[in-house]
Amino acid sequence: MEIFKETFFMQGLLAAAVIGIVAKIAVLQSYRKLLQASKDMDKPKRHWMGVLKKKFESYYQLEANVHNSTCIVDKYFESHTILGINAGFWEQIPGFCGILCILLGCIGSIRGILAGDDFFVWMQSLMVSAVFGLGIFMMDYLFHPDHMKRMIRINLTHFIENVLPNRMDKSEAKKEKEKKQQIKQQEHREKEKESADRISNHWEQIAASKELELTQEDIQTLKDFINDL
Repeated sequence: MEIFKETFFMQGLLAAAVIGIVAKIAVLQSYRKLLQASKDMDKPKRHWMGVLKKKFESYYQLEANVHNSTCIVDKYFESHTILGINAGFWEQIPGFCGILCILLGCIGSIRGILAGDDFFVWMQSLMVSAVFGLGIFMMDYLFHPDHMKRMIRINLTHFIENVLPNRMDKSEAKKEKEKKQQIKQQEHREKEKESADRISNHWEQIAASKELELTQEDIQTLKDFINDL
């Protein structure tokens, strides 16, 4: 087929196909990692997930009202990037590549018509490009990450609406219990100190009162001392 001898035409089709496939693989791999990270939020492996978790921890600690947590999750999820580029743009690359393949076929057909080539020659250009374009579109459709994206949102929403509040409540209850226990221990120590002070004062008073009283032995000793004078 003469159309395959057109170096520029074939290079364009192959480049568009490779770029579309690589972009699709990158998107799927990135969302697969996000899905795994959303299942284990104790140690988030994505920066924006960690920020989202801390944000809701602050909300619950301050007892702030959160009316639409799903909206907040979507906001952070849409900020996800792949190699510094928004993931939404990466998802559109295969579609752009499919359109590019069809455009290349149209351009090749127009060139063939203007050059007066045989009908079958420029028709081959259109058909080959259409096959490449439709192949990319089918790949994009069959391997679309909608399910993974939905599961990521569900996991995140479940964590911040169900898991995190219960965990924060238990943490606060534990802190409150420890605080009450510390207060009780402090009160017990103060009572023991007061009791010890009372006992000490009592014995000091007894000792002081005994120093002012003379026993019979002391009186007899004093009489003997006077008689000896």
